[in-house]
Amino acid sequence: MSLRAVLLITLQREPGTGYDILQRFKAGLAHVWQASHQQLYRELDRMRGDGLLTCETVPQAERPDRKVYHLTEAGRQALDAGLAEPLAASPVRQPLFAKFFAWERWPEQARHEELTALRAQLRERLATYAAIEREWFSDPQALTPAQRAPWHTLRLGQRLTETWLVWIEEVSEEGE
Repeated sequence: MSLRAVLLITLQREPGTGYDILQRFKAGLAHVWQASHQQLYRELDRMRGDGLLTCETVPQAERPDRKVYHLTEAGRQALDAGLAEPLAASPVRQPLFAKFFAWERWPEQARHEELTALRAQLRERLATYAAIEREWFSDPQALTPAQRAPWHTLRLGQRLTETWLVWIEEVSEEGE
């Protein structure tokens, strides 16, 4: 899946400015997709040039004009076509795993520090997921299936993070 496809998904429900889209990324998509401000704005410009988006300029007093992006019919068709295409299995690219193939050369102190830092990051991620769940999905059963779909993704993220934490504990016990 491309950044273009993710932007089409982001704009499907409501138009938005580049800033709005960045906020939507931070609120949920940042956990499943990474993009810099520059990448996002560059792709929005390309998509506009390709006829997938229109851009409405909204004047503001004492601020720069807002550019609000809307999906065009061609954008909706591209979204539908992309959603209909099956995704290929994604390879697991985890640089940490490569270090395990040089375990005997990986200094014990460095290994311990790296795993400790990763453990802290994962615990922080779990706390973030819990905050998102409280804010957006406090009663998942009251939501429609379409509204609940992102919650299922959040739950998978929680489970994967919990699995990573168990794995780090196992590796840490063995390495000591």
